[in-house]
Amino acid sequence: MVRYCVLWCAVAGVCVQAGAQDVLLIPDSNADRVWVFSAVDGSMIDNAFIVDPGSANGVDVFDRPMEVLLASDGSLLITDQFANVVSHFNADGSFIGVFSLGGIEDNNIMNNIRGGHVLTQGDGAGDVLVTNSGAFNDLVVSQKNVKRLDPVDGSEKQDFAFNRYGGIRGPFDVIEYNGEVLVADEGQDKIVRYTLDGKFNERFTSSFVVPQLDFPQQMAIASNGNLLVCSFSNGVILEFDSDANLVGQYDPGTLELYRGIAELDNGNLLVSTTTGVFEVTRAGVVVETQAAGTGFRYMTRFTPPAGLLMGDEGYSPSREPIAMPMPDPRSKAEVIADELGVSTSVEGSK
Repeated sequence: MVRYCVLWCAVAGVCVQAGAQDVLLIPDSNADRVWVFSAVDGSMIDNAFIVDPGSANGVDVFDRPMEVLLASDGSLLITDQFANVVSHFNADGSFIGVFSLGGIEDNNIMNNIRGGHVLTQGDGAGDVLVTNSGAFNDLVVSQKNVKRLDPVDGSEKQDFAFNRYGGIRGPFDVIEYNGEVLVADEGQDKIVRYTLDGKFNERFTSSFVVPQLDFPQQMAIASNGNLLVCSFSNGVILEFDSDANLVGQYDPGTLELYRGIAELDNGNLLVSTTTGVFEVTRAGVVVETQAAGTGFRYMTRFTPPAGLLMGDEGYSPSREPIAMPMPDPRSKAEVIADELGVSTSVEGSK
């Protein structure tokens, strides 16, 4: 276990409290834990902020943790692709319990879930949105959709987005953007717009307009108001303005298979791939490998509560650089099947 202080220490060996400085939380689905990285420059702070809580109510809570969500009360929620649940944690990382569906797993309702989002606006503010693949045919209306959970007890509410309204066939991420909700759909390689109450608006963009959009995964909002999108299969990062015009395409060349993304305060991008976490520039330069491993998923910006220590007294502002990992050795078909939850070739059967 490695832990560094959130705020750089003036004197080595002195650990300080987390305050106003934001961090980025990234689940590692191989180690079943959540890492912490600096939101300033992407440097690794803590590789075990949240650890596998084991089983609860017969549920293996961490089976493939995907994304940390910020609940409206300041606590943390984590979606899990194979556990089929959303778990609940205090802001200090301590486990509360299984949040979704009253604390149980029901794979007839949620099955093979991915990213999510907690609404901050509209009549449904606080509702928890979860992208859901489901286990049945795409034409079944209760599958390939975006679930909506009650913010108090996690009970199922009316689905936010249906696969027959907007035509989503493989939702992977959901985000608020300019007073609307966007859903990244790998099934038809597009990003779909919805109103805050779940009414289909129109397509934001698609591979018909932007051929580089192939298997969109995490979306993030840049400081300039643009939308950043990980195009997983094509191995590029796309940037769109608010009118859905493609204004940037970033490809460091030595990286591919992008899952998660966040813009750092220094203006660079922190990305996760199937081989690690990297700081990159929009010019396509890999600044540094921040962590190596195959299980890093989506990124969440988080302001730690006052008084929370994230680190230990062994912090040093310097560490050995991490070598660039080797490319993912699997075939493209194997990689995509694994992302979709068809195969567990990397993480094994848990």
